[in-house]
Amino acid sequence: MFPYCIVAIGALFYGISAAPTDDAAPEGPPNETRYALALTDEAALAAGLRTPGADKGNALLLQPSFTYRAGDRWIVSTSLAGLAHTESGTGEQVRVREAYFGLSEGDFDFTIGKRLLRWGTGYAFTATGVLDPPRAATDPSDRLSLNEGREMAKVDWVHDGQDVTVAWASAGVLGQSRTGMYDTTAVRYNVLVKGFDTSVIAAHDGGDANIGGGNFTRVFGDALELHGEFAWRQGAAVLAGGKYTIPSGVTFIGEFYTPPNTAYFRPAQMPASAGRQHYAYAGVSKARLRELPGWKEWNVSVALVENLDDRSHIAVIDGGRLIGDHFYAYTHIQAPAGKRGRSEYGAISYSALVSLGVRFQL
Repeated sequence: MFPYCIVAIGALFYGISAAPTDDAAPEGPPNETRYALALTDEAALAAGLRTPGADKGNALLLQPSFTYRAGDRWIVSTSLAGLAHTESGTGEQVRVREAYFGLSEGDFDFTIGKRLLRWGTGYAFTATGVLDPPRAATDPSDRLSLNEGREMAKVDWVHDGQDVTVAWASAGVLGQSRTGMYDTTAVRYNVLVKGFDTSVIAAHDGGDANIGGGNFTRVFGDALELHGEFAWRQGAAVLAGGKYTIPSGVTFIGEFYTPPNTAYFRPAQMPASAGRQHYAYAGVSKARLRELPGWKEWNVSVALVENLDDRSHIAVIDGGRLIGDHFYAYTHIQAPAGKRGRSEYGAISYSALVSLGVRFQL
């Protein structure tokens, strides 16, 4: 991790040094520099512990990011996350979320470095996101922005509404392979067909496994969106879902997902004897509760994830308020339920988890 942090920080300072001066006379699209800094402090309290362990914790998260784009020619970008946490002890870590260099030449885009991709169309689950970060149904939006990309070399060919991507992603930089991950070679073909944003994906990884499949997204008007995924890797994985937004701005999301009973798709805590699982996700959210002072600063969302086979589930509630231009205070609640030791969400070590946090962002 340390050598890669050096690369990321080097990319950041390289971008700063390459930023245009006032007397520069750029041709074509203007150069662009973007930077951001976020500081988050979050305290968590677990209730109803089912196994011995810490019931309190605190996390302090510092996240700087920098991007420099030279017209439409090249880009250098880096995003870091420094995390200090206390839970049964104190720990610190630095995550390199992204650190990459991109170059555009005609119809081709070249990328090398660590990059976050999202090939799957599912919100809470994915079957075709072969290079995506692991998807968590209880946190599909990655609320703390802790997901990391894959180290990769990628080429995109974009022409006449068609996009062909060829990528090779490493299991871990400098030979530091991650558990359960292999070097992956993947190809994606994306095209819009009669309103369907469609992708066909094929991949092979160092575990001698092949995966193939496809996904689609279709938007109807301004309110309804449908999506689906199918993939085959030692078995079929299927996802179907949709999103609907009513005129008041309330958004409803629903998904059904069934993965095969294989090591690649099976949750780490689930035994092989459990068989094929079936999941459902339902969520409702509203940003800017009302267009009135004191209300439009509020965001609320409620979601339920259920394992349809063992009848266990987990409810997730999020609420937050923007304070001024730079502060955001929020609450995050998780409440699992199910048969203890005999169900997926019933095996979670607490009956409720409440997190309170505040974020400062520039």
